[in-house]
Amino acid sequence: MKTLGIFLLFPVVVFAGEHSLTGNARVDLLFVSAQQLDSSQTSQPTIQGASAEMKKPLLAAAMSLVVPGGGEFYSGSYVKSAIFFSAEVAAIAVALTYNSQANSKTNQFEAYANAHWSAVRYAKWIVNHGVNDYGPTSPAPTPTDYNAIANHDFSTINAWESGSHSEGFTHLLPKYGEQQYYELIGKYDQYKFGWDTYPQDANGVPVSDGNDYYGMVPQQMLNYDADRGKANNYYYIAGIATGVVVVNHVLSALDAALSAASHNRTIETRVGMRLQNIDGNTSELVPEFHLSLNF
Repeated sequence: MKTLGIFLLFPVVVFAGEHSLTGNARVDLLFVSAQQLDSSQTSQPTIQGASAEMKKPLLAAAMSLVVPGGGEFYSGSYVKSAIFFSAEVAAIAVALTYNSQANSKTNQFEAYANAHWSAVRYAKWIVNHGVNDYGPTSPAPTPTDYNAIANHDFSTINAWESGSHSEGFTHLLPKYGEQQYYELIGKYDQYKFGWDTYPQDANGVPVSDGNDYYGMVPQQMLNYDADRGKANNYYYIAGIATGVVVVNHVLSALDAALSAASHNRTIETRVGMRLQNIDGNTSELVPEFHLSLNF
């Protein structure tokens, strides 16, 4: 440990008893006779100051936990304060931006699905081709169930999907409007029949895929799934940025506590006043400032 001591001496006149001004600035401001001073004071400081203001690590940590960089600023670590605060602003900006983009993209692909995918169209394919191509024949929707399906009652569709199939149909159509509803109709080939660009006969019934479960997937379904994937990616980035915000608060709080403790170890000051003998008969009252820097 290295200690750097700095002493600043400022002469200040000390008067005692009935001493009166002489009109001589040098005499009046600098000197006083030894007879007017108590000899017991010549070697002892008349005033002893306190150490510099100590920083509270817990307070610094709490400040940075609320506002990253706040505790560092309080502790005098201004560069780190700026770094933590800038990271906070940047992370929040990223989170808000990508969350907004994700919400916008989600609204877009959900609106597109509502306009171009139909559970009734899917049910018509089941009734006319699905029961023969993939089984089972029962239970299965009937034309009388179309109105209920149009009102988002998918119980008859789910009953058929739950049956034993020669291939595919491993998922149940979720409730209308749920996140899983919009995901599954674009993700799994069993729902290709509900898209309006899938080939249809003259009566608007989706045609048989010739038992090619993975074939005849309309391009609009692929495009829709890609848009849904973009929305998920935006949400993922927003989630990472939100995580960065949380981590930044914690790291800043820990660093602020360390910065405050380091401040207390690094800088010590002492302020005092002492009597300095001039020529054996005359003394000066000298303020003293001592600064120690520990490395």
